[in-house]
Amino acid sequence: MNKRLIRNFPPGYDHTKEIRTVFLTNSILIILMTISFLLSIINERHLLYIRVGPDMILNTSKLMPDFVQILGNRLRFFPSLAMLAFVSAVISHYIYYYGESKSIYLMRRLPNKLELHRRCLLMPLIYALVFLITAIILLLIYYLTYMKLTPEACLSPNQWEKIWRVLN
Repeated sequence: MNKRLIRNFPPGYDHTKEIRTVFLTNSILIILMTISFLLSIINERHLLYIRVGPDMILNTSKLMPDFVQILGNRLRFFPSLAMLAFVSAVISHYIYYYGESKSIYLMRRLPNKLELHRRCLLMPLIYALVFLITAIILLLIYYLTYMKLTPEACLSPNQWEKIWRVLN
């Protein structure tokens, strides 16, 4: 890991376990949400077709459900996990200073009074940002997937605007 990032942990703190937990949580959530989204969109797309003998023909009188309906609440976990990762890591770092290492007395004697708070808050803030950025990237990927997989004849207009209406 980058030495600049390691400097932002409490001295002697086992950062590998914390980083691994955040990475695995984020990865598992990405996989589960993506599989769920893809199954939903494939199922809804399949409903746009009618069977005529051995062939599947697009029924242009049907519309694909809006993107926000297919997306549902899938990305709502990420802000919650961002907050949870931030709060739990901050608590863990402060507890480490006050309890396990007893280095709080050393940290208070440092000339830079913000050093303690930087070491306790910066990495948790990065974890939270990772979860939020992941949600934004997934939203864009899911939207592009929806637009690519939906036949144009079955697409209702203004899908991007509907996302903003839901967010507001």
